[in-house]
Amino acid sequence: MICSNCGNEIANDAKFCSVCGSPAPVQNSGAENAAPNYQNAAPNYQNAAPNYQNAANQYAAPKSRLLAGILGLLFGGIGVHNFYLGNTTRAVIQIVVTCVTCGIGAIWGFVEGILILCRQINTDGCGIPLKNDC
Repeated sequence: MICSNCGNEIANDAKFCSVCGSPAPVQNSGAENAAPNYQNAAPNYQNAAPNYQNAANQYAAPKSRLLAGILGLLFGGIGVHNFYLGNTTRAVIQIVVTCVTCGIGAIWGFVEGILILCRQINTDGCGIPLKNDC
């Protein structure tokens, strides 16, 4: 049998699909005019929500490694490179750390700028690989 919800093949005696968990389609016993079985007719919407985040990431342009690294070296203390890469939470934390430590926390952003240029940090905030332009 074929699952009507996900299209995967399931065993003839199975009551539920092993992939999506929806009820198996009812097999006709040869009588075309038999009353339909609506006992398990409720649709399974458990996995029906589309994942728009991954779809958007698939078509997003990669960020520049060179620009992110230079922003980290010059303005790393205020997290400009992390804002550029989409790591907003980390960028705000870098601003707070730099302010609380009277500027000493800016070393964190400087080191991240070096790591970006040395290819130790390879993705942006959405998981898209950085463009190798340096």
